Amino acid sequence: MILAVIAIVPLLAERIHNEDFDRNDRIEAAYRQARELARQGAAEQNGVIVAAQAMLQTVASVRATFNASDSECDRFLATSAKPVPWIRALSVANLQGKIICSSTPEAIGLDISDRPHFSKALDSGDFVLSDYFMGTRTVSPLITVALAQRNPDGVAAAVVLAVLDLSWFEHVAKAFVPSSGNMLMIDGNGNILAQYPNRADLVGRGFKDNPLVRDMLSRTEGLVTTTALDGVRRIFGYVQLPGTQARIAVGFDEKAVLARVDGDMWSAFGEFGLVAVLVLLSIWFGGERLLVRPIRVFANTAGRIGRGEDKTYAVELPWAAEFVPLAAALDDMAAKLGDRERELRDSNNQLRELAQIDALTGLANRRAFNDRLAAEWKLAIRLRQPIAVLMIDVDHFKPFNDVYGHVQGDTCLRKVAGVLMSGTRTQAAGPEPAREFELPSARRRKGGRARDTDFAARYGGEEFAILLPGADIEAAVQVAERLRRGIENLLMAHTGAPWGFVSISVGAASVSPAEQGSPQELTESADVALYQAKRQGRNRVVGPVPVTLFRAS
Repeated sequence: MILAVIAIVPLLAERIHNEDFDRNDRIEAAYRQARELARQGAAEQNGVIVAAQAMLQTVASVRATFNASDSECDRFLATSAKPVPWIRALSVANLQGKIICSSTPEAIGLDISDRPHFSKALDSGDFVLSDYFMGTRTVSPLITVALAQRNPDGVAAAVVLAVLDLSWFEHVAKAFVPSSGNMLMIDGNGNILAQYPNRADLVGRGFKDNPLVRDMLSRTEGLVTTTALDGVRRIFGYVQLPGTQARIAVGFDEKAVLARVDGDMWSAFGEFGLVAVLVLLSIWFGGERLLVRPIRVFANTAGRIGRGEDKTYAVELPWAAEFVPLAAALDDMAAKLGDRERELRDSNNQLRELAQIDALTGLANRRAFNDRLAAEWKLAIRLRQPIAVLMIDVDHFKPFNDVYGHVQGDTCLRKVAGVLMSGTRTQAAGPEPAREFELPSARRRKGGRARDTDFAARYGGEEFAILLPGADIEAAVQVAERLRRGIENLLMAHTGAPWGFVSISVGAASVSPAEQGSPQELTESADVALYQAKRQGRNRVVGPVPVTLFRAS
């Protein structure tokens, strides 16, 4: 019975995990849907604004044919605004800010010179969008768009304005938000501009201290689960309406979203409870001899096979006939697990190599370089020997790419990497002579065999780095100068360089590590030397102490 419980508990835990995963997945889906609906509302507003801009441009171009005091202008604006349901008023204001022509007669004569959108449209000449505001007569949220009308000589003659309402808000809410959902819009001060389902008692009121409104005002876009203004806990997604300080939010009832998941979870618990009772009763009545003892033996055998302690095939053991198929399945599973373990080990080795190798040049990457530097730093502290770093930069590489293209640029980097690789790779132990670029200190013995110590890497872009354990600054500068001449001897044409071929600049630094120091100080010192080499004209080697160098060609 204990074994049965042990077998059931992991299954129950897995089912709980799956249900919790499904629950989180539904919440994430609700978040995504809420945010997409909020974005749909923002897109709907953009469509209205774009259409309004086109109308203002048309009115501005046609209006020049009317006299400022002619009633024909009023009729033209009224006719233009009538087919568009979201236009409350279409007007023209003179340069003093007085409305002289409008589709709404009561607007004529109003002074709007103090309105920011009027001044901005007049000054910039661009299409201007105001923030949302609450209308005084209609007590509904409105927004004003404005565009300067210009004479043929480019001088502003008037400003064309349109007052738009929120008819698109209700259209989007009814089309996309479910009956149990909620959609609201607030201005930059936390006042409710609109809400769906409509609640007239909330529109126009300020809720700046409400957790939902406070979260909406703190970001331009986001997701939050909190109690809505109607007292229902909801999953909200919100975005800021472009060109304004207003935000639009869409929320779904959290209980409605999770109702089916919670039901499935309790059904799963009930199913597992019933199965557990049936299994325990079966074991109880099956008896020790008929069921428990063979299972115990089988479990012990499976454990030994799993741990590799027993190479005997399970099917060859003296099982009762009922257990033979299970034993065969265990053998098959063990074989497949062994194959998958080998495949996983091979995959891990390949991934480990890919994580440390630069794909373009075949050198180590920056991460591998830093790891190697940290290891060699500790070794140098223990052995009390110096360690050096060379920072290398291909001179005028951007002009090279501009002239010859990125394909040739990659080829150039590979050739440079080849010289660096051949100059830092240790020869096999034996009587062969050392390479031209090899340090005397670069060959050590470990267990009677030589091992590679110099380490070349692509540090990033056209920058390379070389680690020289056991090298003082003089030896490091010598290696750097030889590498510089090796690149120079390639004679890769480069019309963008002063000398006509590809070259490198090298910064060298060496230090005897101490416990209180850090590898970063060494690389920073080499980097400073590199920038000094570049400032001195490039195609040269610079170290932190005076040394005798080969003259650059």
